[in-house]
Amino acid sequence: MKKYLCVIEVKPECREEYIAIHKAPWPGMLDAIHEAGYLNEVIWYYKDQSIIYLELPDDLPNEVADARLRATDVCKQWDITVCPWFSKDPAMPEKIFDLNQQRGGGALLPD
Repeated sequence: MKKYLCVIEVKPECREEYIAIHKAPWPGMLDAIHEAGYLNEVIWYYKDQSIIYLELPDDLPNEVADARLRATDVCKQWDITVCPWFSKDPAMPEKIFDLNQQRGGGALLPD
């Protein structure tokens, strides 16, 4: 399983709307995420940062799953609603530690 992390800075004045839409997401968006191939997605919110953890099958690159998702009508509507709340473009942080990979002297592997 591949694991990814995405961080998005949210405008402080949009915090409540952003949190609310994620606590009660559109059912069609949930289906679209699943149908695009995502195995799991978890979002945390901290100091105007949306921290998004994603899991994908080993044979599905994130770029492919994201393109599938973005092509759906429901995601296009979601983006029209949510993207104006962002202060900056999303970032994919570099993984620098993985306990399960590095324990016992193993090498850090890219996801």
